[in-house]
Amino acid sequence: MQAGKNLAAALAVAVAGVAMAAAVSDRIADAAPYASWQAQSAAAPAATEVGGAPATPADAPVPFSLTLHGEIAGLAAGATATATVFVGGRSYPATVQGDAYSATVEALNGDEIVVVEVASTRARYRSFVGSAARLAAAAGGDADVSLSERASLRVSPFSSALAFLVRTALGGRDAASDAEFENATRSVVGYNLANNAFMLDGWTRGTFALPQGYQDGQQILEAPAAVYNQQVGQINVAPAMAYLYDNADNAPLTELAQLPETLAMLGPIPVNEDSVAVSDLQLLYRQSDGASYALFEEEPLAEHPRYNAALTAQGEVALAPIGNAGARNALRALPFAPTVQSPIQRSVRGHTLRRVAVGDVYSLWMSRTVWFDSHHSAAGDWEQEYPSYSLWSAFDLNAVSAANNWAPLLDGTIEAALYFLPAPCSSPRRAAAYLPAFGKCEHRAYWFIRPHGGLVYNPATYNDYMQSVQGSGSADFSHEIVGGRLRIMPTPAAGEPYVSTTFWRYEEGEPLRRPVLYLSSSSGGYMVGASMALAPQPGFAPGEMMGSWRGPTSQGRFAQYPAPYSTFEIRRLANGYQRDVSIYFTGSETFTQGEWWSGSLGVADYQYLMRYPGATTTRPASHCREAFFGGASECAPSRVRHFRPLQRVGSRLYGLVDFYSNTALKPQGYTGTYDTRYMDSRADYIECVAGACLPPTP
Repeated sequence: MQAGKNLAAALAVAVAGVAMAAAVSDRIADAAPYASWQAQSAAAPAATEVGGAPATPADAPVPFSLTLHGEIAGLAAGATATATVFVGGRSYPATVQGDAYSATVEALNGDEIVVVEVASTRARYRSFVGSAARLAAAAGGDADVSLSERASLRVSPFSSALAFLVRTALGGRDAASDAEFENATRSVVGYNLANNAFMLDGWTRGTFALPQGYQDGQQILEAPAAVYNQQVGQINVAPAMAYLYDNADNAPLTELAQLPETLAMLGPIPVNEDSVAVSDLQLLYRQSDGASYALFEEEPLAEHPRYNAALTAQGEVALAPIGNAGARNALRALPFAPTVQSPIQRSVRGHTLRRVAVGDVYSLWMSRTVWFDSHHSAAGDWEQEYPSYSLWSAFDLNAVSAANNWAPLLDGTIEAALYFLPAPCSSPRRAAAYLPAFGKCEHRAYWFIRPHGGLVYNPATYNDYMQSVQGSGSADFSHEIVGGRLRIMPTPAAGEPYVSTTFWRYEEGEPLRRPVLYLSSSSGGYMVGASMALAPQPGFAPGEMMGSWRGPTSQGRFAQYPAPYSTFEIRRLANGYQRDVSIYFTGSETFTQGEWWSGSLGVADYQYLMRYPGATTTRPASHCREAFFGGASECAPSRVRHFRPLQRVGSRLYGLVDFYSNTALKPQGYTGTYDTRYMDSRADYIECVAGACLPPTP
């Protein structure tokens, strides 16, 4: 009974306020031959001592040799090159003919890592090829490994940029294993990889001039960040991402059946901690007909996003929209109205997915999407077709979820589980002219008090006065666990649409913090997202909120270079004012000022906008009282960031953050309602880095 009392107390406070399994079956990677090679190696007979007693196994496996056949790309016109294979401190010169190289590598053991380096005019390229065991598996028994068997045998600006970013993430060293390299690639920032590869190619070919004193592009990557930043200012992201898509390695598919039933494609996640949130996410889901796929996005879509799939001659996956799949409304500046955001219709002409690096569990993919934007009104007519590109860490979501099953967390052997989970909903607060009503709403507390269901509690929120109000009331929900994934179906209130949400645990996480991906569907739309299943910490007290705080975008470490251009910091001051500060790599700072307060529901950071008489534009204000005192004619709170802490780990608070916005400015003395809108809701953390919020030193 004491456990039940503890849970009830935690619930009251909260509502008021990998080991990956080795056999993650039949995936997109070449893991099957790798496992076969390992089994053959393990089956080698052991010597015996006199009398038949088993002898001590040999200290090392039987060494073997491989001949590698690769390719060099991205050299200056007419330039020659040398190539060298490095294995465990040994080097093997390669024979180079044109853009091809070959080398025989001897005395290998399976754990050794193979790296190929190329030197040429204005170029030093390298490729992390992988372990000797992986190469032996790819060889298939003939001891020859070709480019078609292992795409990483291609040494290029792409392979160099990728190897460099992984080294950066690992503190300046190469990965010690295939798994470590694979995990580090999950943290690669797409535009950073694109910029580095594009610039390496340009420096080598002479498109971009090398700065004085530098002999090749690799030197600039290894130089102080200020040197790199000055050079990368010559380009923009769009052509760099297009270059990356066209010039990255290609590990082609040979049949659509190699795609898993559910392919998760994630943006970069921190290499040094569990994922609190993911910057971008898509889910490719095979439909029941076995031939078409749905491509769900983090942006809510009103139409079911169904596509016909086919393989191109290059082994890429081409997705052609069925009907209005992927269509949405959006805002953008138009040539005849460049100073305002005008509504447009955005449709998808098609997606192409290309696998660029293969791993046992996590592979790197790129996508190319062709969009068509249009606007037709009395103000003018405008149309544009254009591509966009993304880099993804992709994996078989159902297989990963089966290895991180929900069932042990909800078996009720100790007490009923309580988790805060995302709860997409349909709301008029989301019904802007260009957005569907269905989308993100506040996370809610789910109490699993029955074998197949429980109670979901209404959350604290912000009303039309831009003021916090405590949630009240609850509703029933039912749930089921299939293949390790959790499906929740709340009972809708009268007149509300039915919503079904499936949650996959894609990482082990911590007991009170479980990273999840989710797919929600309703009559109002479809969307995917990433968050955490957060449980309230027993006996938790948030402590002092005054001080300087940083979140995942500043504290999480990604595989990127140079260091982020700026660091974001929330500073809550003693006088009740608050600043959102950008600290640049040069040491300079800019900030937007507002106010903050904390209470039983959490801590809120307000920002304000004001307008002077006769002005057509708005400007930030620290508070409306100062704005009106300074002569403003209109003012209002424009944004609220509300953080609900649930756990403390050292100087870090984990919890839920909700964002609300308002664009309706009002005159002095106004006491009515505003145009309050949902912006975002996500699991998050803030970490105290200075001030009164720092915990006492033991």
